[in-house]
Amino acid sequence: MDFSFDLSDNQLVTTGIMGLDVQLGGGIPPGTTLLLIAESGAGAEIFTKQFLYGGLNSGETAFYFSSDRSIAEVKADMKYLGCDISKYEETQMVKFIDAYTPRFINILPPKLRNRMSAKEFLKAGFDPLNQLKTTVSQDHESRYRGVIDSISYFLRAYGLNSVIEVIELMSSIGKITGGIHLIVIGAGLHDDITLNTVKYLTDGMIEFYVKDRGSQIERGLVIRKMRGMIVPNRSISFDITHRGIELETTTRVL
Repeated sequence: MDFSFDLSDNQLVTTGIMGLDVQLGGGIPPGTTLLLIAESGAGAEIFTKQFLYGGLNSGETAFYFSSDRSIAEVKADMKYLGCDISKYEETQMVKFIDAYTPRFINILPPKLRNRMSAKEFLKAGFDPLNQLKTTVSQDHESRYRGVIDSISYFLRAYGLNSVIEVIELMSSIGKITGGIHLIVIGAGLHDDITLNTVKYLTDGMIEFYVKDRGSQIERGLVIRKMRGMIVPNRSISFDITHRGIELETTTRVL
């Protein structure tokens, strides 16, 4: 397979969140494999949709590989955020890969299985890890980005070495093509060796956290690293609105 194309335009690419791009000095480098470490409720599921939509609006093609939620849920979330993906689906600029539903087909009660379509039954025996390898190995004629939500499922179901192989594959393809990959991993779900290994393999790393501050809930992020860049040395608070994640314009010392 020939993954190469012209990389002479090496400008930073958007994260999909203007305030975060500002904090990063314009965006993230082409070819980045970005790890998103997220506490439950911190807003990672919103970030992934904004990240995908930001790439589409910038003329990139994109894919969303979901192992933790159905594609119907993913699309419903995007619609709620005002992300109109219909035109991008019509032009085949975006693909959604469902690795969630096939996990449960063979264990569903008979009454529920009877409600499923023939197409869904064909997914029985589906191997999500092989599908992920196939997805990240697809040829791309232009810049693209992909979301893997999440890698935590694969670490639980397949083990570390198998997952390392896939991360190294997508990282190498990204560096050749300039493609961006966002990998989501759940905070507190894995042992230190597993988490540190995944951290080491990725080019950039952002942690999302949520804290109780009296009667208020505070959400924020920390940019731990970004290849070839000096990152902010502070926590950055943000709010979640009907428009998605919005970073505060002032710095708060935590």
